[in-house]
Amino acid sequence: MAEWLNIGVKGGAIWPMEETSVEFGGCQLLLKPAKKDTEQSIHIQLRGITNIEALTLANRFLSVITWCDDYAMENLYGGSGSAVPVAISKHSREIGSSIAFPFYRDLEKNPKALLALALFREAKTVNSVPYEFLGYFKVLNIFWRDKYLNGKNEIIEGLKITLPVLSDSASKSRITEIKKKHNDVAGYLYKSGRCAVAHANVEPIIDPDDISDLHRLSKDMPVIKEVAEFIMEKELGISREIYA
Repeated sequence: MAEWLNIGVKGGAIWPMEETSVEFGGCQLLLKPAKKDTEQSIHIQLRGITNIEALTLANRFLSVITWCDDYAMENLYGGSGSAVPVAISKHSREIGSSIAFPFYRDLEKNPKALLALALFREAKTVNSVPYEFLGYFKVLNIFWRDKYLNGKNEIIEGLKITLPVLSDSASKSRITEIKKKHNDVAGYLYKSGRCAVAHANVEPIIDPDDISDLHRLSKDMPVIKEVAEFIMEKELGISREIYA
């Protein structure tokens, strides 16, 4: 007897407007569009795959979609045990839609690429400016160690090399603004961003209730996000094309 896992999905990235089946990670994922009373959803038949493995696979799929379309896609979970795919009752109305859904991606072979995609989606979906910032910084940590050696930190040194090649206007504008107050932009992003969010016992500290702190981090966000994207594309080789 067939057993299906039914998962609701929240987010505005590209999504088929008609029921569509795609192959991903060796499994068939049935994608349902949102209707008046139901969410967009993913359905996986639990044949040769456990509930936990299927949920993880769905997360991997949503991470690829998040990366390709740069929109948050959140797993709303659901339930398993149905004999047929069962739509998920409405939870929210943020949906993506596309008449054409040319999805030809598979699981990344590099475990670091899989982790980077997961962290990128987590950063996009978390409802917190400080933790979104930290999420992108964690992507950097996959490639550069957060460790001082002979007085130098690999993440800071990596930032120094990468910041000059950023091309987004928001990033370049913010870097110029930071330079007016800080000679070491990379050191500033590390100490006043990453460390200030991660720790609460050594200055500088980010107070999530302090709007001035949140505004500053929001201004810094395009810079650290583009650095994470640069690493994912250039160093880890993760294509941003949904049909790659």
